Amino acid sequence: MSEAIDNHQIKDDIKKAYDEIAEVYLNWTQPSYERRLSYLDIMLRSIDSAKKNCGINILELGCGAGVPCTQLLASREDINVTANDISDTQIAMAKERLPESVNLIPGDMMELEFSRGHFDAVMAMYSIFHLPRNEQTTILRRIYDWLKPGGRLLANFPETGFASASDKSWLGGTKGAMHWSGWGRNETRRLLTDIGFEMEIDEVAVDCEEESGVSRSVAFHWILARK
Repeated sequence: MSEAIDNHQIKDDIKKAYDEIAEVYLNWTQPSYERRLSYLDIMLRSIDSAKKNCGINILELGCGAGVPCTQLLASREDINVTANDISDTQIAMAKERLPESVNLIPGDMMELEFSRGHFDAVMAMYSIFHLPRNEQTTILRRIYDWLKPGGRLLANFPETGFASASDKSWLGGTKGAMHWSGWGRNETRRLLTDIGFEMEIDEVAVDCEEESGVSRSVAFHWILARK
C-alpha cells in the first residue's frame, strides 16, 4: 500500500473516531482548558503589542467544538477567526457555540488553501500531531507562508519522537481509530528553525490524562514561534 493511501486511511479513521466521540472528547478535555487559555493569552498579548488595535486574522487548526479557545477569540471584535476541524460532528458542535462571524471550515487541514501572508497567527493545539510525520513537516511550511511577517504560530507536539501510534477504542470509540505521530522536541525545534521561525516559547508541560479510570502523565512540547 502506498504512503498516500496510508495517509488517506489515517484521515478517514480519525474523522470517524472524532465524529463518534465528540461529546466525550469535549468533556475529557476540560482539565486542559487552563493551560490552553494561558498559552493563548501569551500569544494574544504578543500580537496586541504589535498590532495596536488593528484587525487581527487568526486561523485555528483543530478547533473541536470551539471550547474554550475559539470562543475567546470570537469574543473580541478586533479578531477575525477562521477555524478548521476534520470532524463534521465537532464543526456542528462549534456552530452551536460560536457566533456566525467565525468562518468554520470542515475537512483535512492538509486541504486548506490560503494566500501568502494572510494571518497574524495560526493556532494548533493538540491537532498537528494527528497528521503523519511527513505531513507535519509540510503543514508547518504552509503555516509559515500563510503568516504575515511577525506572525505567530502557537502549537503543541509530543515531547518524544515516534513514527506512529494508533488506538481503535480511544475514549471508548468503536468507529475508525485515533492516530498520532511526532518528531520529538529536538527535531520539531530544528524543523521550525530551518523553516525560518524564531522560537519565543520552547518548553515542556505535562498533562494528566485519564481514560477508563486510569491516569497517566503525558508530556507535550509547547511552542510559540515568530515568523
